[in-house]
Amino acid sequence: MLHRAFSAFSTTARFSVSPWHERKLGLLTEKQASSGREIIVSRTWQSSQFGAVSLDDGHWNHLDDKPRTLGWQIHQFAFMHDLIAYDRHSRSKHGSELALAMIDQWWAKFRAVPMVRTNMAWHDHATALRLSNFLLLRSHFGARGSALLDEICRRHASLLKQEDFYERGNNHGFDQSLILFEYSQEMGDSEAERLARDRIRFEISAAFAPDGGHVENSTGYHHFGIAQVKHANEIVMAYTGEEIDTPGFMEKAELILAHMTRPDRKLPHIGDTADFTVRRLPQPAFSDLALQDSGWAFFRSGWDTQALHGSFKSGYRSQAHRHDDDLSLSLFALGEEWLIDGGMFAHQPKDPMRIYMRSADAHSLPFVVGVPAWRDMAAIGQHSRIASSRSSETNFEVTGETKMWRGFDARRTVVFDRLKRTITIRDQIEPVSDAAHQRVKSRTDRGYATYGTRFLTPNDKRVIRMPDGVRISGQSGTLSIQSRVTCKIISGQSVPTIAGWRSTKPNNVEPASDVSFLVTTHSMDETFVLCWE
Repeated sequence: MLHRAFSAFSTTARFSVSPWHERKLGLLTEKQASSGREIIVSRTWQSSQFGAVSLDDGHWNHLDDKPRTLGWQIHQFAFMHDLIAYDRHSRSKHGSELALAMIDQWWAKFRAVPMVRTNMAWHDHATALRLSNFLLLRSHFGARGSALLDEICRRHASLLKQEDFYERGNNHGFDQSLILFEYSQEMGDSEAERLARDRIRFEISAAFAPDGGHVENSTGYHHFGIAQVKHANEIVMAYTGEEIDTPGFMEKAELILAHMTRPDRKLPHIGDTADFTVRRLPQPAFSDLALQDSGWAFFRSGWDTQALHGSFKSGYRSQAHRHDDDLSLSLFALGEEWLIDGGMFAHQPKDPMRIYMRSADAHSLPFVVGVPAWRDMAAIGQHSRIASSRSSETNFEVTGETKMWRGFDARRTVVFDRLKRTITIRDQIEPVSDAAHQRVKSRTDRGYATYGTRFLTPNDKRVIRMPDGVRISGQSGTLSIQSRVTCKIISGQSVPTIAGWRSTKPNNVEPASDVSFLVTTHSMDETFVLCWE
């Protein structure tokens, strides 16, 4: 079928499709072909995240008005595979001809735009992904080719080679390196190959901490990082027959992923993590895992579907996808979520909801009232850490520390009693700078709250204040949070400030209950006991 499809486009010249592109072309589906047909007929692309999106001739003029992620997808020509799939399933040229016409329009509009990462047309990641899509179209064209397309691919590769455009040390730089390697093999560029190989080796070493945890602050990006390494190995193997040397590395990363995964086979929505189901993984030999290098700890009561699963975070090794979530705790038990993180929402840095989701206000942790978290990795990164942990057959204990609140030291200890199925949390914060001492004194003198502990719970839970704390009722049980401190409860608030929300899917939010216990003291040292009834 592949030979017959390409024979329709052949001239007298002969064109050999690489094994990697042969594989990619062979994986195109009828569903993608159907989407390609809709693009051809109505100039409408059905985006999985944003629904129907117009690709009319003038659409390039309106990308700044669209959500940032959608603009990023359009600039990378994320719909390219659909157009190619249409041609291959219908033995047509209409998809590739439209694709080339759209590339011509894009190039005419953006070739003279400054090629800097802050310009979405030349976004560091979108540029690499666009080059990969253009290279696949080039293989689809085969012998009939396109001089314009070749020139555009060379210009993209030239940009990716530049050190000041290379997004070194995160998932963007990893994809840039992989696609530069793909380009080097498709268009015979030995300089690009040497550079790409060096960068790929570095990116694999930088993506994960020595303990095997991914550094980009999200359970979802640990999963994605594993996929990137596997993808890198597949690409290199397809072109060269060589394997990337990662001795023991993938086994360690997959063991961590197994510990991260909740009993319902989903990941807690920590950092920039959306909802998806993790493939089945081998069951680890132990129930608990603490990663002091990358700043994670995971514990559970067992490996059955009703088991309790806890995720604790205190680490800051990368700016990528960083949330103000040191000392945060997420809990899943009896088949339900009980304590949660806010989630990603969208990569719209100026959107008030995105700002909220990244802030400490959308995480279950201790905090300093009225003080925004300090997001300076050079100043506080080494102080965001797992300070200690210990595990036994009956108990798990972990302590995390952070200087995320400028001028304050914060510490949280979590103790899980497997036999009693209880969790004891001790939260401690103290001022350590003159400015912090003055701030605390000013607030306590006026009777204002100085510190708090927030528990964020999903919207399907009923939260009731009790004399000794709160009761959180779910479908399968009731969680009691015992405390001598009074609390306030906010859900789905948009004004005067945003509070009580979560996001499990890109560009969507839903109410959550923000249960905040507040104290008016010079230092904080509060204990909370969590137990199920």
